[in-house]
Amino acid sequence: MKEILDSRFLLTHYAARDEELLSRTRAKLLALRRERRGVLPSIVIAEVTASVCREAGRDRALAQLRALEHAGLEVVSLDADLARDAGLLRCIHRDLPMADCVIAATALRLGGRVVTDDPHFSKVRGLRTTWI
Repeated sequence: MKEILDSRFLLTHYAARDEELLSRTRAKLLALRRERRGVLPSIVIAEVTASVCREAGRDRALAQLRALEHAGLEVVSLDADLARDAGLLRCIHRDLPMADCVIAATALRLGGRVVTDDPHFSKVRGLRTTWI
């Protein structure tokens, strides 16, 4: 089953100071890459780059972006159909951030689950989630 990475997973991975947590996020990424089940929505690239840039600067954000590009994850770009599906989710779930709607629509399209601990996703009927 495909696993769609939410921004919170990557930001948890990058900010992990606890060795146990870092070990779990590394293991998750390794398994997803090895099994070719990891999916990275393009909106997550934007969110993570912006967040890391704010916290650690442009150079760090660009370095992590390059690492993501070579991580062996399937990148899913926002196309017209995915944008429509995300917009319809947003119409139903008005308190769900648009980026989360795009991530949820990606997971629903692929029949996968979102790797997140964000409670927003529990509101979307039929959407499955998992965490580390």
